[in-house]
Amino acid sequence: MKKINILMLALVLIACSSSNEVTEEANPTTTTLNDSIEVPATTTTTSDTGEVVEEYNFDIERMSALTGLEISPELWLKRPRRVLAFKIDNNINARPQSGLQEADAIFEILVEGGMTRFLALFLDKSSSYLGPIRSARPTDPTVIRPYGGTLVVSGATGGLIPTIRESGVPVLEETVAPSMFRIANRNAPHNLYADTELVRGVVNDKGYYFLQPGPQPLYDFGYNQSNWEEGATRITIKYSEFTTVIWKLGEKGYERFIIDGYAPNKEAVAHNFISQDGNYSDILKTQTVVVIQGPLYNDENTTLPSILTVGVGPVTIFHNGNLIQGTWRRNDIKEPFTFIDNNQNLIEVPPSSQWIHIVPTNGEITWNSN
Repeated sequence: MKKINILMLALVLIACSSSNEVTEEANPTTTTLNDSIEVPATTTTTSDTGEVVEEYNFDIERMSALTGLEISPELWLKRPRRVLAFKIDNNINARPQSGLQEADAIFEILVEGGMTRFLALFLDKSSSYLGPIRSARPTDPTVIRPYGGTLVVSGATGGLIPTIRESGVPVLEETVAPSMFRIANRNAPHNLYADTELVRGVVNDKGYYFLQPGPQPLYDFGYNQSNWEEGATRITIKYSEFTTVIWKLGEKGYERFIIDGYAPNKEAVAHNFISQDGNYSDILKTQTVVVIQGPLYNDENTTLPSILTVGVGPVTIFHNGNLIQGTWRRNDIKEPFTFIDNNQNLIEVPPSSQWIHIVPTNGEITWNSN
């Protein structure tokens, strides 16, 4: 009996040792916009031919629906949570913005005057100083609806807020401090800011929390790398004559530059963010850029320019200097986007920070390896 016990102990020690070795290999380091709370959700194996294969299975219970990355156990304790979508200004007088770098994911959408505004989506992350917050536009609910989000805005053109609510998206307009507040060193209307967690409390108190289900994944996440093309270290996205966005691949992902047609010099400049104390400023970054193109039309109720996000249209996905082209599809605003490549295979977007451009079909998307 003593010999059997010794043998069993040896086998347990060997198994533990092997398990530790696998764990170290299965968790490669990943850099995100908020390194402290997200970790990879993959295991790494090697095929018979020596090729490294990353296996990925999305689990809504332990992964972010907006990045596809596994979140820390500390954040699991805060579940269930709901998406908050803040409408953020991108007027030249609103830059540098604050808090965008802390969002889970960002949509950038064309508005009037050829300019863009952002929808900064917060689920597991937070910001104590996010802004400037501006008014809603007709395209907003069409991209928020699948993710059970509450739209947070300063207001909207007359009649638009009821229409958004009728589409199934709750709306929180400007509320009192400390959840939302006006700052003194910016002129109105570019001076409304928010603490996302305090706003979350207001939303919950109003009962919006109970109206919204948990979010679906932003789109299909995974590591389908077999049909990616090279040559996308610099991406240029021209929304209009007045707004061109440039992404350049850096050490921690794509770095954002902007050409503003309303600026005096009309040259590409770094698009920075700034901290509340004004002492910290850095360039905005993302690891994955998704460009969804749809027909441009004028909303019948507001006459504001909008982009159709239901149906079928071109999509281009950029990650780590590579790209995939295909089509996006969805039949209703309640559905998330599905991406299909040119061979009619499902595109899996790499789990990472996500910046999604909603661009008119006649917008210009170019890339190169410069």
